[in-house]
Amino acid sequence: MPAYSFKERFVPLIKSGEKNQTIRKKRKGQAKPGDTLYLYYGMRTRWCTKIAETICKDVKEILILATGVFVEGKLLDDNELESLAKSDGFADWETMYRWWVQINGLPFKGDIIYW
Repeated sequence: MPAYSFKERFVPLIKSGEKNQTIRKKRKGQAKPGDTLYLYYGMRTRWCTKIAETICKDVKEILILATGVFVEGKLLDDNELESLAKSDGFADWETMYRWWVQINGLPFKGDIIYW
């Protein structure tokens, strides 16, 4: 029963289907294909609200470095970076990268969880 919490800015994007993935650090109980995912806003707060319940379609390893982004060991090109950013709820890769460095820092190794 993997559950994930999202910032308020992502709620409408998840509900509309524009955001159909999340990137997370590896952890015990991480989602795997076929699992039901429970998506929340504000988990562990009094404002906790369920956004959606969906099925995990795939999980891929991601490595984000200052020099590039690798998914399953493959270096992403500019078009793939733009697609990654849009699927994650950002306008473009530059915006996502700036946000990512500020929130998570680099290097980052984790999983992309698709629904």
